[in-house]
Formats: sequence, structure tokens, C-alpha cells
Amino acid sequence: MKLSRCLTLLAALLPITLAAPTASSARRQDAATNDYNSSFLVFALFLEQLAVSFYDSSLSLLSADDFRAAGHPDSVRRGYEQVLKSAKAHSDYLVGEITNLGHADSTAGCDYAFPVKTTEDFINMSEAIQALAVSTYVGALDRSQSDTYTTVFGKMLGDEARYATWISTAVKDQDLADISFESPSSMNDTGTIAGLSVTGCSPGIDPAVFAFFRGLNGAV
Repeated sequence: MKLSRCLTLLAALLPITLAAPTASSARRQDAATNDYNSSFLVFALFLEQLAVSFYDSSLSLLSADDFRAAGHPDSVRRGYEQVLKSAKAHSDYLVGEITNLGHADSTAGCDYAFPVKTTEDFINMSEAIQALAVSTYVGALDRSQSDTYTTVFGKMLGDEARYATWISTAVKDQDLADISFESPSSMNDTGTIAGLSVTGCSPGIDPAVFAFFRGLNGAV
């Protein structure tokens, strides 16, 4: 076959071989990516909503006098107010992003019950929640497929790690944990632990994300 004939055939085939994805396939890919991203965002939102509920209800229960009676300076309660403010900011951001991705129904919160009666109950549980948050965001960073959300999760991880360290060292006067690398937490690990405080969830909560709540008061 002459070279000119080969080039003619090659030129005819190239538009087919190098053709861009069709609009429908691109839409399917975008939808799949949005669903994947929204799953992680909803998961992070669940954790932040739990934290907001915990800190809000506990600080409403425990006054500054309660903290003083337990031997803590006023700066400790103010510090927890800052932790609550940060959790609310994270929650608001996640609600906005999930809504923009078309999953507003998944932003409905759950109902919680926390075994907090004293200041020490609160402080001990806050330490556990912050440690869980750190491990959870490490896991989210490991699985994120979005540069934007990877950056956001990294910023949130920084906040959670700072608060976790503050609670364990400044509040509880403990030595720093002897850990070189934080272990990531999976969705199921976090859900199993955090789910112990859940008493019910809105029907809008995605059962694929929160499968560990299946059968819980018929919520999912």
C-alpha cells in the first residue's frame, strides 16, 4: 500500500480514535464524581453535626461555675466555646457544598443523647470526639478524589488536631501521645463509634453512607 494511501486512512481514523467523550458519558462521569464527593461531604457533615450537638448541649448544661468547681480556669470553658464555633463553621460550609452538589436532603441532622452529667464527663468525651475527628479526617484525606475537598479536609484536620492536643495537654494536663503517624479511620469505624450517641436520624440521611444506623429507630 502506498504511503499516501496509508496517510489517508490514518487521517480518516484519527477523528474516531481521538474523539472526545460524548456529552452523555461526560454527564454520567460528572454525576458519579459528584455522588462520590457528596458521600464524603455528608459523612464529614455527620461528624461535625454530632460535635455541634455535643458541645452546644453540654455547654448549655455546664456553667462557668461548674468548670471552676471542677478546678478549671475560665479559659477552659472559653476554649470549648471556640471549638463549638469552629464545628458550626465546618458544618455550615459542608451544608452549602452538599446543597450545591444537589443533595440538600442529605444535610438533615440526627438526634443525639450524650452521657454528660459533670464537667469531667464532658471533658473526657470531648477528648474522645476530637481524637475520632482527627482520625476521620486523615481517612477522608486518604480517599478524597477532589483537589478542592482535599484542601478543605486538610484545613479541617488542622483545626481538629489543634483542639485535640489542647484538650489532652492544656485541659487534662497529659503528656503528648507517643504517636508518629495518625491512623486513619474508615467510615464504618467512625460510624460505629459516633453512632453510639445517635437516637434517631432524618429519612434524608443516605443509607449507603450511614449503613451502620440500619434498624436504629427505623431511621434508615
